[in-house]
Amino acid sequence: MADLCLANSPRIDQDSSTRDPPGSYTRVRMRLSTSKTSPIGIVAAAVSALCGCSGGSSHGSVGPSSHVPAGNVLVIVADDVGTDMIGAYHLHPNAPPTPVIDSLAASGVLFEHAYACPMCSPTRAEIMTGRYAIRSGLGCAIKEWLPEPALPLAEVTLPEMLNNAGPAHIANSVIGKWHLGSVSVGGADDPNLQGVEWFEGTLGNLWHGQDYFAHDKVINGITFLSSTYATTEQVDDALARIQAMPEPWLCYLAFNSAHRPIHAPPANLHTYVLSGVPLNTPIAHFNAAVQAMDTEIGRLLASIDPQLLARTTIVFIGDNGTEPLGVEAPADAERSKGTVYQGGVHVPLIIAGKHVEQPGSECLALVNSVDLFPTVAELLGVDVASSMPDSRPIDGVSFRPLIADSSKPSLRPWVYADAFKNGPGPYDRVARMLRDERWKLIELTGKPDQFYDMLGIDIEGADLLLAPLSPQQETAYSALKKSMRQLVEN
Repeated sequence: MADLCLANSPRIDQDSSTRDPPGSYTRVRMRLSTSKTSPIGIVAAAVSALCGCSGGSSHGSVGPSSHVPAGNVLVIVADDVGTDMIGAYHLHPNAPPTPVIDSLAASGVLFEHAYACPMCSPTRAEIMTGRYAIRSGLGCAIKEWLPEPALPLAEVTLPEMLNNAGPAHIANSVIGKWHLGSVSVGGADDPNLQGVEWFEGTLGNLWHGQDYFAHDKVINGITFLSSTYATTEQVDDALARIQAMPEPWLCYLAFNSAHRPIHAPPANLHTYVLSGVPLNTPIAHFNAAVQAMDTEIGRLLASIDPQLLARTTIVFIGDNGTEPLGVEAPADAERSKGTVYQGGVHVPLIIAGKHVEQPGSECLALVNSVDLFPTVAELLGVDVASSMPDSRPIDGVSFRPLIADSSKPSLRPWVYADAFKNGPGPYDRVARMLRDERWKLIELTGKPDQFYDMLGIDIEGADLLLAPLSPQQETAYSALKKSMRQLVEN
């Protein structure tokens, strides 16, 4: 794999695709009913029924959301799965079947404008700390097997903050991919050193002779060799922890899927006909991995006691855009994962369960990955300010009110994402994007600014700076530049 932080080019991460970049496209918004013609569809229907029990409709008139008691929170993180991979977003005509995730959207809140970093480790750091990646020095994927910079142990993670919340104990478990430590920062103990009470999963990606069917699995600092398909194993482990933890709890389930290595999942988890070397037909194999993850999420939710599920809020989010090898036109592989274009930073975010009061709604408000930190805390009844050990800045803004009322306006003026080489800086090559509800600014070191009008479209159209700006455009561009400078220089 090439250097993951070549910010002088549009892609910040890895090998570029040889496909011709297609033009921009727009989406026709409609809510599709879940198919019940396949076994996977039947699972999705069962999950939809469970989510209906756990959503706002089951509580009748629940009154003001601030009066709803806290419950459990299940955070599910998909790896390299962008909005084009999720059926509920209706962004791609050939998206893999995701009936279970779609059923969460049908019974929950789908966020149209959720943004994350273009790489996995920075987004995970933002979720865990509520702070932009520039504060922790994580701008691209960590090579966890090397003695390189990782999330500093001095950062206060979500589990650490919950541990400080007392007097009532909130249990926490992290299952699956961690990808925040390295050989020189924490090693196999890193999750536990960062406040995780129970860690069971992989320290990073499945590289160097490891794959989905044979990989090192760490349980609280002790490494084992596993031969269970990783997606299945991670659901097994999450179920075990959910059954073991006293309420209230946080379960953070981070799949390796559908990140490389490209592979053929067990045939019972998907409906694709796969054969030959996976890299020869990467899109079909990648889509099968996404569908397999969706199927296993269905098993997870269907296996949780309905009464327990009714006390649980479910958060589904992608860590960045889709892996280029899995991108199919009309999506653009050259502007996918690793870039600060829409295909790299616009991610799926769906909330379902206990605190949802308008099932099946869509929210147009801006949300950043840093916002999960205070939002999860509030869903668990924890006040961030009083639970932090110091006054370090928290960039996240709780979007708890949007879960109750998706029609509310944005709680933040803009969203931000960046990519750079890991470490404390200064950084010689950086890619940044900042957008408000209409306009988007992209800065790439050594290249001219790019400025887009995002009104009514899902990916960038024409760069407005290639022609004279109108007075309205000039005002918007200047405002975004000012906000960008204030953020990155403070």
